[in-house]
Amino acid sequence: MAKYELSKDWIKENASKIKQGYNIALVEKYDISLKEDVLKILEEVDHENASEENAIIFSKVLQLFVQGLKKRFEVKNKVKSKIVN
Repeated sequence: MAKYELSKDWIKENASKIKQGYNIALVEKYDISLKEDVLKILEEVDHENASEENAIIFSKVLQLFVQGLKKRFEVKNKVKSKIVN
C-alpha cells in the first residue's frame, strides 16, 4: 500500500485520481472534508490504497483542488467606475 503525500510532485503524478475523485464527490454529493466520505471516494478511485490515513491526506488535496478552481474562475473586476457629474 502506497502512502499519499501532500506535495507538488505527488499531486502532479496523481492528477487524474484527484480529478476523478472530485467528479465522484460532485455526482454523489460527498463532503470532501469528511474522512468517511473521502474514504468512499478512495474505494472507487484507488481501491488498493484506500485507508483512513490516505483519506485524510486525499481530503486535504481535494480541498486544495477546489480552492484552485475557485481562484481560476473568480470574476475579477478590472474596470474602474467612472464618476459623471
